Amino acid sequence: MLPEDIQKQYDISRKRAIDEAEKRKEMAYRAWPRLKEIDGEIRDISFKLGIELVNAKDRDAVRHRTAEKLELLTRERNELLKQNKLDGSCLKPRYNCPKCGDTGFLPNGGLCPCARMKLAGRRYASSGISENAGFDRFDSSIFKDAEQLKRTQKAARICREYAQSLEYNGAHGLLLMGETGLGKTFLIDCIGREAIERGFGVKKYTAYNLIDATLRALRARTAGPELAEADLLMIDDLGTEPMVPGITIETLFALINERQFSGKATVIATNLTKNDIYEQYGERIISRLFASREFAAITLKGNDLRV
Repeated sequence: MLPEDIQKQYDISRKRAIDEAEKRKEMAYRAWPRLKEIDGEIRDISFKLGIELVNAKDRDAVRHRTAEKLELLTRERNELLKQNKLDGSCLKPRYNCPKCGDTGFLPNGGLCPCARMKLAGRRYASSGISENAGFDRFDSSIFKDAEQLKRTQKAARICREYAQSLEYNGAHGLLLMGETGLGKTFLIDCIGREAIERGFGVKKYTAYNLIDATLRALRARTAGPELAEADLLMIDDLGTEPMVPGITIETLFALINERQFSGKATVIATNLTKNDIYEQYGERIISRLFASREFAAITLKGNDLRV
C-alpha cells in the first residue's frame, strides 16, 4: 500500500493518460471509420474466444482459427495506420511511467522504481540531510595527504556497508569521532541518503537542535521531537548542545538506551575524544557508546579539509 496522497497522484495521472488516449482514439476513429471497425472486431473475437473454448470439442482448432482472424485484422490495422502515417502508440495511454502504467506497482506486484523515488523523496525532505551528500560524491582531490585519504576512504567503506543494513559487525550504532573539518558530517549525510534510498526512515539532528527542541517542548508541556519510529537516528556535533543539569545527559542516555533496547540504528558524530565524552557525560553514556556490541567506532585523523 502506498500513502494516500501518493496513491492519489498515481490515480490522477493514470486517469489523465487514459482519458487523453481515448480522445486521440476518437479523433482517429472519426477520420478513419475502418479503424474503429477493426478494433471492434478484434474485441469481439477476443471476447467470444472464451465462450467458444468452453463449448468446443477441438479447442486447438478454435484457437488456430481465432489466431488467423486476429492476425489478418492486425495486419490490416497496421497497414491502415502506415498508410495514414499514424503511430499506433499514439492511440494508447502515455503514462508518466511506462513500467508501471502510473500505478506505482510492477506487473509482478513489486514496487516500481518511480514509487520508490517518490517515497524516498518524502523521507529525504523530512530527514534534515544535506542535498549534496552521497558516497558517489566523495571527492578525493581535496585530500593533500595520502594517508589521510586512505583512512577516510576506509571510513567511507564502513559507513556505506553500515548504511545498507543499518548494522556493522553486529552493532546497530555507529560513532564517528575526529576534529572539525575531517568529513564526519559529510559521511553521516551519505549514510542517511543511502539508507533513505534503501527504504529506511531517517531523522537527523544536531545535538544542539535536539536538546533545544526537547527543552522547548518541556517548557511548553508538549511532545518533544518524534524519534522513536525512525529506523535511523543521526545526531551530529555531540558536545555542542546546552548542558542543562538534569536534562541534557538524561535525555541523551534515555534516547540511546531506548534505541539500543529496541534494536534501532543510531549514528553519532562528535569532535570529542573518548576522554572528553567521559568527562562531559559520565560513565553511563560512555558505557553505551563504547560497547563494541552496540556501537562501532570510527576515528578520523588528519588536516582540516576545508582549508
